Amino acid sequence: MAALDSIPHSAREQLSQIEIADLVVALPSCSHADTLATAIATLRPALGELLSGGRVVVLYPDRAIASPSADPPLEDPSFQLVPYPLLPIEPYDDKSLDQGLRSLLRVGQVLSARAFVLIGSELGPTTLSEVPALAEPIVNNAYDLVLPYYARRQFAGLMNSGIIYPLSRALYGARVRNPMAINMAISPRLADLYLQSAVGSPTVTGWMTTRAVNAGLQMCQVYRPEAIAPGTGESTDLSATLAHVLGAYFLEIERNANYWQKVRGSQPVRTFGHPVALPSENASVDLHTLVGNYQRGCKDLSDIWAVVLSPAPMVELRKIARLPFESFRISDELWAHILYDFILGHRQRLISRDHLLRALTPIYLGWVASYALQSQNLSLDAIESRLEQTCLALESLKPYLVSRWRWPDRFNP
Repeated sequence: MAALDSIPHSAREQLSQIEIADLVVALPSCSHADTLATAIATLRPALGELLSGGRVVVLYPDRAIASPSADPPLEDPSFQLVPYPLLPIEPYDDKSLDQGLRSLLRVGQVLSARAFVLIGSELGPTTLSEVPALAEPIVNNAYDLVLPYYARRQFAGLMNSGIIYPLSRALYGARVRNPMAINMAISPRLADLYLQSAVGSPTVTGWMTTRAVNAGLQMCQVYRPEAIAPGTGESTDLSATLAHVLGAYFLEIERNANYWQKVRGSQPVRTFGHPVALPSENASVDLHTLVGNYQRGCKDLSDIWAVVLSPAPMVELRKIARLPFESFRISDELWAHILYDFILGHRQRLISRDHLLRALTPIYLGWVASYALQSQNLSLDAIESRLEQTCLALESLKPYLVSRWRWPDRFNP
């Protein structure tokens, strides 16, 4: 059992009185008393049914309640609320995710919990319903990591669909649809591994998915509606977001190189529940602007691309920039080659890593335009098949990445 001295003083006394729990849930985005009251009303009956008499502890940010007297009354010893210094979790942010995970897992260790659930997304009825759905495979089926399998929208989450998911699948061999989800359920075995490996680590977190895969632990997914991510209230700088997300992800690839170089192909991951059907999407994409951004990038960033990319992709990108709009396409094979070259360039520090990753932005926008042009008027099933081809292209070209990773000096442009 973890020592109480790893817990902030403000929560120690209450946790020492609780002593033991079956499930610990952390809600770092719960910022108001009304939100907490809604969460209690939703979670108590659902988790009571799942655990049939088990004990639940819910951690909520201590800033959510103005004063101790404002705490909602709760006399049920099987469902306890603990104010805790939790911070909101930003999507794709290692540091905020690490803080939330460490807080949850330390408390869970102190209470000898059977399962730990982190809900980093904004709270609402749909999000709260993820708690029992994510916890159930650990409580009843002894899985170690449970992640949501969100319903796909045509133009939502394209950074995950076009980069993170295909790369994660090709490198690590597990078809985990949302490898960087901020809602998850974790077993004590994975919790111990995470807390041990995080000690002294120069790069705070790494994603739980790769930790579980590398350790050979059991993962599964649960079908869920679309995610509601925390909002920052600020305009999004795509180049900065790409640099931030891929910078952390490429470092994770370096840390796990000994593992993923041995992996061939990919395997499905057990998924519970039923696919969720979403209403049809009315989102519009200004494809002419996306193509224009790509063409300007090809003109302005050509010198940087030439340093990072091998000759064949560089020639293809220049050809694509001259295509008429209706013929604009970036093939799956070219996209796979580009991603692998950027991973290699990042590892070799060919130029400033931040500049390198930002230089990918126009190519990524070109990929989005190409995907949108090809997926117009397609059903969601057809779009799924279309993106499957992207994944297969990265799997097929993986020997190129492995070869250049192991023997970079043998490659002569």
